[in-house]
Amino acid sequence: MGLALTLLHSPKLLILDEPTNGLDPAGIKHLRDILKEVAKKEKAAVFVSSHILTEMQLMCDRVAVINKGKIVKVEDISENKDPKEIIETVISVKQIEKADEILKKEGYEIKSWEGRNVHLKLEEDKISEVIKLLVKNNVDIDEVIKNKKNLEDIFFSATEKGGSNDENA
Repeated sequence: MGLALTLLHSPKLLILDEPTNGLDPAGIKHLRDILKEVAKKEKAAVFVSSHILTEMQLMCDRVAVINKGKIVKVEDISENKDPKEIIETVISVKQIEKADEILKKEGYEIKSWEGRNVHLKLEEDKISEVIKLLVKNNVDIDEVIKNKKNLEDIFFSATEKGGSNDENA
């Protein structure tokens, strides 16, 4: 109800603290949709404070990580990222030796092999090129996984907690 009253005045800035607290999954999605619409249509800035990182991943375009009262990282997490962003990519192939030879010959840096899975660090716009290269050279591909950093990875990297349960974070 408080949010509805606030939105009546078409604010240019909304500051919300744990807005999804106590909501069921349908209510959370509905609130997320409302906030995205307000930000887009009203050109309002919506600041949300929350410890529910998976929800923030779905709701936000940009995040600031705060550690011990200080902003330690600000990062764009929107889907419209730079095509030059480096993404760890895992490609599962049937012809391991052939794929290894082709990738090395073309200058791609192989991070590691795990069974039939080759781990590469690629610019996002190069992933399709690697797939085409392998297929063109008769390498069968079973699966391609892009391991984009999620908000939890960003948080732990910025706070150097690595998942520890530190009360001061």
